[in-house]
Amino acid sequence: MKRITVFTLVVGADLVALAAVIAWYLAAYQHSSGSLGGVMGQMMGAGSTSGLTSAMPEGVWLAIVALVALAVAGFVGLGYFLTYPEIRSGPALQSVAPGVEPKAGPGMSWAILMRTSKPEEKKVLEMLAAHQGSYLQKFVVKEAGLSRLKTHRIVSRLAERRVVSVEKSGNTNQVSLAPWVKDDAVKSAAGP
Repeated sequence: MKRITVFTLVVGADLVALAAVIAWYLAAYQHSSGSLGGVMGQMMGAGSTSGLTSAMPEGVWLAIVALVALAVAGFVGLGYFLTYPEIRSGPALQSVAPGVEPKAGPGMSWAILMRTSKPEEKKVLEMLAAHQGSYLQKFVVKEAGLSRLKTHRIVSRLAERRVVSVEKSGNTNQVSLAPWVKDDAVKSAAGP
C-alpha cells in the first residue's frame, strides 16, 4: 500500500473518531445537566449552579487531544507526500529506453541534453560532470547554491527522465549520470 494512501486513511479514520468522541462528550454533558441550553443559561447566570453537578466524563479530553494530534500528523504526512516527489532509486540506468542506446554521435548526447535542460538542471548536470559523473546530493546542494528542496526536485525530474540514477547513501543520495551520457559529460567537463 502506498504511503499516501495510508496517510489518507489515517486522516479519514481520525476525523471520524474525533467526531464520535465529541458527540459522546456532548451526549454525556447534555444527559448529566438536562440540556445544553440549560447549561448555557447556568453559565450566563440565568439559573442556579445546582443543576451542573457532574464534570466531563473521564478520558474525553485525553481522547480529544490524542485524536487531534493524530489528525495533525496525518495532515502533515499527507502534505509532505503531496509536496515532495519521490526519487526512484535503483541500479544505474543502462540507456534512455530499455535496450535502446542513443546514436547521436560522440559528444552529441551531452550537448543535446545541456541545450534542452533548464538553467538549474544545467547547474546540477555540470556539477555531476565535474565530479566524474557521480556526487553526493548534499554536496550538490552546497556547491550549486540551490536549496535542498530545489535540488531534490531537480534530481527527481532528472531521474524520471533517466538522465541520472539515484542510490541511497547514508542520510543522503548518491546521484550518478546515466551511462549513455556519462562519458561525454566527463570529457566535456575536462575540456578540449
